[in-house]
Amino acid sequence: MKGNLLIVDDELDLTLNMKELLEDEASTIFIASNGEEGLKILQSHKIDCVVSDVKMPVMDGLKFIEAARKLGFNMPFIFYTGHGSNELKKTAHDLGAMDLLTKPNFSNLELAIRNAMAS
Repeated sequence: MKGNLLIVDDELDLTLNMKELLEDEASTIFIASNGEEGLKILQSHKIDCVVSDVKMPVMDGLKFIEAARKLGFNMPFIFYTGHGSNELKKTAHDLGAMDLLTKPNFSNLELAIRNAMAS
C-alpha cells in the first residue's frame, strides 16, 4: 500500500535525490526544510510516514517529532542523519521514532519506508 511521505531535511540536493529515489514507494511526497515547515504540512495533509533529518535550523528533528506527537500525529517517523550515535538512536526511539538511519546511505531507507507504510 502506497501512502503519503513527508521528507524533512535542510539539504535540498539530498532531499531531491531522496524524492526521486522514493517515487515508487509513495503516492505523494511532500518536502519541508525544517521541523516547523514539517508541522505545517502534517496539519494540512494526510501523511502516512515521515523521514526527517535530526540537525536542522529553526526546529530540529527531535523537537519536530515531540511537537508532532503532542499534536496527536502517530505516523511512523524515520530519522535519517549524518550525526548518528547510539545515544541519539535511543533518544529517537524514546520519542517514538521507528528507526534512525545514517546518511548518505540510501540502501536501508527504502526498506524502512516500505515497512513503515505497511504497519
